[in-house]
Amino acid sequence: MKPFRRRPRGSTLSASALFVLLAAMVISPAPASAAPPGQGPVVRVAGGAVRGKADATGETFLGIPYAAPPTGALRFRPPAPPRAWSGVRDATEQGPLCPQSVPLGSTSEDCLSLNVYVPPGAAHRKLPVMVWIHGGAYILGSGAGYDPAPLVATGQVIVVSMNYRLGPLGFMALPGLSGESATTGNYGLLDQQAALRWVRANIGAFGGDSRNVTVFGESAGGHSVCMQLISPTARGLFDKAISESGGCVGTPLGPRPLAKAYRTGQAFADSLGCTDPRTVVACLRGLPANKLVGDFGGLFRLDDPGWEPVIDGSVVTEDPASAIKAGRYQKVPLIVGSNKDEGRLFTALGYHVQQLRRAKADDLDRVIDLRTPAAAGAMRAAYPPASAGDADLALSAYTTDGLFACPAHFIAQAAASSGSQPVYQYEFADPKPPLSDFDPLMPLGDYHSSELFYLFRTVQSLPPLPGLNAAQQRLSQQMLSYWTTFAKTGAPNGSGTPTWPAVTPGRPPIQRLTSQGTGPFTTFTRDHHCDLWAGATG
Repeated sequence: MKPFRRRPRGSTLSASALFVLLAAMVISPAPASAAPPGQGPVVRVAGGAVRGKADATGETFLGIPYAAPPTGALRFRPPAPPRAWSGVRDATEQGPLCPQSVPLGSTSEDCLSLNVYVPPGAAHRKLPVMVWIHGGAYILGSGAGYDPAPLVATGQVIVVSMNYRLGPLGFMALPGLSGESATTGNYGLLDQQAALRWVRANIGAFGGDSRNVTVFGESAGGHSVCMQLISPTARGLFDKAISESGGCVGTPLGPRPLAKAYRTGQAFADSLGCTDPRTVVACLRGLPANKLVGDFGGLFRLDDPGWEPVIDGSVVTEDPASAIKAGRYQKVPLIVGSNKDEGRLFTALGYHVQQLRRAKADDLDRVIDLRTPAAAGAMRAAYPPASAGDADLALSAYTTDGLFACPAHFIAQAAASSGSQPVYQYEFADPKPPLSDFDPLMPLGDYHSSELFYLFRTVQSLPPLPGLNAAQQRLSQQMLSYWTTFAKTGAPNGSGTPTWPAVTPGRPPIQRLTSQGTGPFTTFTRDHHCDLWAGATG
């Protein structure tokens, strides 16, 4: 991808160029270059020894297998332990991406690897560990595209990122598969759990504290955090959790009821010619992986992205709202949050890019009737379009509130009410984060995933962007401190940052993260019509 150059205001931008930049938020990079053979630090982990690379910023170990290749008979099965190797394995290049429809880099089913980023002098220090789960609507992405150097350096933490199976390979549910193991349809979630088990067992060799592990993620990664909180098979695998823009109440990322997941799986199998229920599993296992990557269009279909976790009775036993309200979840310290303008990215993708036009009032009406038919009149009153031909901001606000802001608030309130653990909620609301003025049809504002530029050095390997201004750099330092202090202590507050109060049941405040002055505010539920959404979603 060519280096990004900011366009002057008023200039036009082709849909294809906008698509490439926006889609890069959820697509993965090419492998990193290798260090000279025979040089670099060596660490012994389960399976054998690995050689990483080191510089003044610390040590990195890339592409370490945490599970066996899920190929052949292991396709559509829970992850198996990694295969041992002899000698010293090179760990200076990222592993291949898991199969996906629009990758940026080589893919392979042999993709269950992880990366370890270590600050200088970590040996024997027992540093806090942060395990990153990438986003991408469960159909795209990898752990490789995020450079966590700011988190590692600022917080003196070890960061681990992972790949997990995506699309049909990660979330295919079929009756024939349910008889082979205790689960069907949640192989991607089980991959994440296998990576967390690997961290518990091996991170001490890198200087990490295996008893102080924070799982964090954004978008589908944040939703995954929520799934791991309620999953019985994830109990004891982590000690703290951060869910960014991963609302898991009433959202299209599920978890999907098993009967519906079966219908989705069989329809997909039928489309590939695997129509006989008696042989469908063998038929699917006999196909090349590139036939099982799903549809990139799921990014545009917020009503039904196609592949997501399944209520299978084993890995996921119930919907998150019920589980958390009833206290059936891991009661670990929790941060949950959203961005002020989440939905604008999806309006840009679904209309400005895919259809080369603005969203119209008729589009907004169709979405409201589909998602919230019982409250359609109230929703139309709360989200009036600017005109018959321009419903961009109204549709974006409806998407923000219903799929991100209010779900985050509902989970935070439910967790604070049902457990004794501390819960913290935020809204990222910084004016004009990177790329926010890139769409000529609509300011993107604090769009979905924009907060990641304040936490990582690179985000899905986007090309170099204009740097944050001085005020934004201060905000970045505050966020880095909040995230890493939370990983150390279970509370985000430390010296030099504005106080972030814990959630009180029934009474915000929520922490507003902004370069204009970070601090608590109390109008979140009114700003996002959360009382209306509470009635609409039950």
